[in-house]
Amino acid sequence: MIPVITLIGMPGVGKSTIGKLLADRLDFSFVDLDILIRQQEGVGHSEVMKEKGEETLLKFEEDYALKLDFMAVVNKSAVRGLVFAPGGSIIYSEKVMEKLHSETTILFLDLPFLEIKKRLGNNVEHRGIVGLSKKSLEDIFKERLPMYRLAADHTINCVGLADEDVVEKIRVVLNQEWNRTILV
Repeated sequence: MIPVITLIGMPGVGKSTIGKLLADRLDFSFVDLDILIRQQEGVGHSEVMKEKGEETLLKFEEDYALKLDFMAVVNKSAVRGLVFAPGGSIIYSEKVMEKLHSETTILFLDLPFLEIKKRLGNNVEHRGIVGLSKKSLEDIFKERLPMYRLAADHTINCVGLADEDVVEKIRVVLNQEWNRTILV
């Protein structure tokens, strides 16, 4: 079976950055759901939310994630596997989470709230974070945290780690899970 890794977590945790680095390190393809939606719809995450609302964004995320054929991406790219980085709100789709559980290894990139808030800075309103129109960022964090933990096959504590160190930590965890050292 070709390995497929899904990175989940709050906005600002580094799913896209870590995903790209991890894919490069492992000679895997990388798919960022936000970029895929932008390419297909011609507008980005935050624009979809502003123009069409949160429900439309959630529907786009769900539809694109469900249509994504991981093996076709890997075969087309002639690589060893795939790293998938969906938006943080993907956790709200039971259908997508079922697909991810059956077809991928799910890693939760975990950081405490204050670190997330620091990383997002004053850019929170422009990030297209689902739920922010009705709740504070901290409330969204508290709501999603148990969901991420429950969904994850592994939790990767990213506190105090540089991006390359997070990638190495993931590599070690996956080598142990897959009981092999294919991930150099």
